[in-house]
Amino acid sequence: MNLTIKDLPAKLHRRLKVRADANNRSLNWEVIDILGRTLEGHPVDTEALLAEVAQVRRRIAGPALTDELLRTAKGEGRP
Repeated sequence: MNLTIKDLPAKLHRRLKVRADANNRSLNWEVIDILGRTLEGHPVDTEALLAEVAQVRRRIAGPALTDELLRTAKGEGRP
């Protein structure tokens, strides 16, 4: 199947060409690779992601940042 992209901005074309050259691909194959990677994304398990975030938050838990705490810290400056 063929696809034509009209009115591609010159800056975007240059960036694609640089990327294609860096990956030793033609411009066409670089675009195909980018589209493939973008459209074949992996589904996200939101429950697992939220559980991981909660675990990280517990591990690095500290005092809640309040306006007062930030004002005090600004007033004291950095050591």
